[in-house]
Formats: sequence, structure tokens, C-alpha cells
Amino acid sequence: MRRAHIVIAGAGYAGLAAYLALRPRLDGGAIDLTLVSATDAHLLLPELPLYLAGQESEHEIRLQLGHVVRPPARLHRARILRVRSDPPALVIQGAVDPWVADGLVVALGSVPDDFGVKGVREHATLIGRWDDARDLRRRLLATLASRHGGRVAIVGGGFTGVEIAAELADTHRVPGRIVLIAPHLLADLPERVGQTARSALERLGVELVLGDRAAEVRADAVVLAGGRRIPCAATIWAAGVRANPVMTDSHLAVNRRGQAEVDATLRLAPRVYVCGDCAAVTDARTGRPVAPTAQAALQQGPAAAANLLRELAGKEPQPLQTRSLGFLISLGREEAVGSILGHSVAGGDVAALKRLIETYHAFQVGGLHALGARLLRSTGARRGRASDPEVAAHAQGESPMPVDPAPQT
Repeated sequence: MRRAHIVIAGAGYAGLAAYLALRPRLDGGAIDLTLVSATDAHLLLPELPLYLAGQESEHEIRLQLGHVVRPPARLHRARILRVRSDPPALVIQGAVDPWVADGLVVALGSVPDDFGVKGVREHATLIGRWDDARDLRRRLLATLASRHGGRVAIVGGGFTGVEIAAELADTHRVPGRIVLIAPHLLADLPERVGQTARSALERLGVELVLGDRAAEVRADAVVLAGGRRIPCAATIWAAGVRANPVMTDSHLAVNRRGQAEVDATLRLAPRVYVCGDCAAVTDARTGRPVAPTAQAALQQGPAAAANLLRELAGKEPQPLQTRSLGFLISLGREEAVGSILGHSVAGGDVAALKRLIETYHAFQVGGLHALGARLLRSTGARRGRASDPEVAAHAQGESPMPVDPAPQT
């Protein structure tokens, strides 16, 4: 009997969660499985603030897919251009014919959204691409290590913007050199969470510019809608995301954020399931859209995989049961705030818990390779030395690259 060939498109949180759910089915030869990714690594995006601040190395934040996707599963590195639903197939750059599969799990993630603001693409660094993050970190380490490096502006008051501001301020201790710009701080969360975050950021010396939005980004400043000009040496754009443009390019039914309109089972079409940031998923209990978070992706990936297997077996797919376990927001190395199962939490123990959860996910996906990188970093920290040569160089007043006063484009 021919084995069904399942293809997973994308290696973010949802894609890898789907892969891990399907991997046990390979042992008995029940399916063939291929993971298609444009890159060779899985990026731990929730840990990006730690990396940008110099607390984590590249080996900790990027998990090599070759350590995760093992035979008989196959890893194919290629850029996906379009998704087709009848029959399930991927149009891949460089391939003459579409890749036809018995079933597709589409988990292509999201890209930064500039909301049409002038100058963002030219003068700010957008959060999302690895190459941008690596270059941005070098700039930040050089800028914040210099007395005359100027200010760093972070645009966006959501999880990412708040955590980047907090980690940079806590690590480098440069009061007044980091400014966070946003209409609101953690607007979708309970007011007390926003108040706790605001107090923590102010204690760390972050300048908060709230109540107005960025209307333009220039090489040396962010201009607000009200006309105020915020001088800065570098701008980080963390104002929001939209679905991978492949979803729109594929002429699928999408919402205003470019997310594919799926049903309650995550099905887009027969034997095609979409999950993670590129899927418009509604919480059945609240009737509200599910936010594009790592927690949601880790739930949706296995659900999409399970429903595809049900459909291939001639059974009915089951509606997704969304479970919100809560959220945790880092406010520096020793403080965090959030909610766990409806209970508000804050303090140093919460920060330690967040680090533990991040380490567990890294081990779950990357195994001993990922865990070993973290243990080496912890050992270096206990011995009082920087575990990353680049961080150590800046700490000693050295600069591994020229300091360019113009923001990264």
C-alpha cells in the first residue's frame, strides 16, 4: 500500500510543532514526511530580545533544522512561491513543476508590517529576518557601548517592543539612551499589566513616548503624527506583523492581515490545513481572533497535523480547542509580569519561569544540541565572563566592526 506523502511548508513554531506531532508516524512507515523551509534554522523569536541585548548567542537562538529533521523524514530547503489547494501542492522557486502532495500543512508564519509608514523600510530594522537581527545586534552593541553612540528608538508597545526595550536597558544600563514609542503600552492586556511594565521600564531608564504614533522614520529620527521629532541613531520597528505574502500571492481567501480564512478545524481546502501566524483562527469560546503568538502556534501545529491524518484516514477533522495558558513578559533579567491560568504573576520567580519555559521549548525542538548551548552560556555566566566573544569584545571597549552612525537599512 502506498504511503501518504505529507508536506509541511515552513519551519517556525507551528511548522515544527506539526513535524514533531507527525514524526512518530514515520517509525511504522505509515507516512512519508517532508519539511520545506526557506532557511536552514528555526529561529526562537520570543528570545530575540535576549539575543539583541547580547545575553544569548547565535547558537542559542537559532536551532539547526538538520539536528531536528532526521531520516526517514526529509528536509528540503527552498523558497515557496505559492500554495495550491486542488490538488494540494507547493510552487517552489527553481522547480519546473509544482510539488504535489497527499496532504499539506501550511505554516509560513508572518512578516513585519510597516503599515505604510514612510521611511520604515529604508531607515529602520524590522523584526523578523535573521540577517536583519544579526546586523542589528552588532549595531546595538557598538552604539550602546559608545558614550557618543546616540539613542536607540523602539517603535511598538506590544510584547516584542517592551521586551527589547527592557532587555537592552537592563543589560547595558544607559539611562535615557533607549526610547520606546507607541500609542499605548500592552494595549490588549489588563491595565495592571501595562502599569507594571511601565514602572519597570522607567526604573530601567527607558524613555517612554506614549499617546502618539510614528508617522515617518528618518535616518536620524522618528517623526510622530503630532509633529514631534525623536532624534535617534538607530530605529527598531516592532509595531506589528502580517501573514507571509505567499498567502495573498496564492490567491487564497485572506483577511486584511493576509491570513488565510480557515474553518474551525484549520482546514483551508480538502487535505490542506493552515496554522500559525498565516491562519485566521477564531477562538470558539470568545469569538475573537487568536493572536499570532508562539503559544498559539504550538497548539495549532499538532492540531492541523492530527486533522490531516484524520482526513487521510477517511475520518472527520475535529474543531480546534484553543487553550490560553496565559502569558509572561520579560522586564529585564530579574523581573517579569504576566498571567498564568487567570492568575496575575510578577517578580523574579516569574522571570526564572519564563527562562525555564524557553529552555524547555529549545530542548523539545533541538534536543541536546540546544540544551548544551544554554548550559555552556550558564557556566560562563557563573564564572563571571561573557559567553559570547562579540559581547566580551564590546565589554572591553573593542569593536569587532566599524560603528556606522546611520541606521541599518
